[in-house]
Amino acid sequence: MIAPFEARPGYISKCLYGDILMALSGKNSFVFSHHKFMMRLLAALWVGFGINLATLAMAHTQIADSQIADRMTADEIEAALSDAGFEVTMSTDADSGNPVAKGVTGNIIFIVRAMDCEGSPKACQQLMLFANFDLGREATERDFRVVNDFNDSSLDGRAYVLERTNQVGIDFVIDLTGGVSPDHIAGRLARWEGVISRFLEEFRAGQTGS
Repeated sequence: MIAPFEARPGYISKCLYGDILMALSGKNSFVFSHHKFMMRLLAALWVGFGINLATLAMAHTQIADSQIADRMTADEIEAALSDAGFEVTMSTDADSGNPVAKGVTGNIIFIVRAMDCEGSPKACQQLMLFANFDLGREATERDFRVVNDFNDSSLDGRAYVLERTNQVGIDFVIDLTGGVSPDHIAGRLARWEGVISRFLEEFRAGQTGS
């Protein structure tokens, strides 16, 4: 009977995985260190698995980084607004050369002014969306109170009164400082129509005292 994991004299024992075992004594016996081999194999597999995970994570990070934007050109602004479902017409500010967009949602026209721009073509870090509405009369103290009440409770948008033109309005900023994802930009644009609607509703309610 052959002892477990012991080879006959002159016989070269082979590991299941192709390892040739080393002689540990002068009696031509070989010890099958299966446990040690498996530990080495598992360690190698874990190292390989870890490298693959690191490679995948690096690739994912590189893809994610390539989608992060800290500035937008006129073409990118137009595409983002169109993707959000707005009708868009692009133009350029006569003084600064910065991109300007006219958007339409329902029967409301709004403007998008790009600010903090640089380079050629202009790439901009701030987008200000605003919509103005004619009062059809002179602005009053009540208009200011209603606007201030809106601003006190609003987390999105800033309302204002334009006395010189007898208008009220609402603006909304998208800040790209530090870099933001396309989903962030799309999410902000998706809120804009709701910001306008809430302002108009609260302004009308404030005028009637309801």
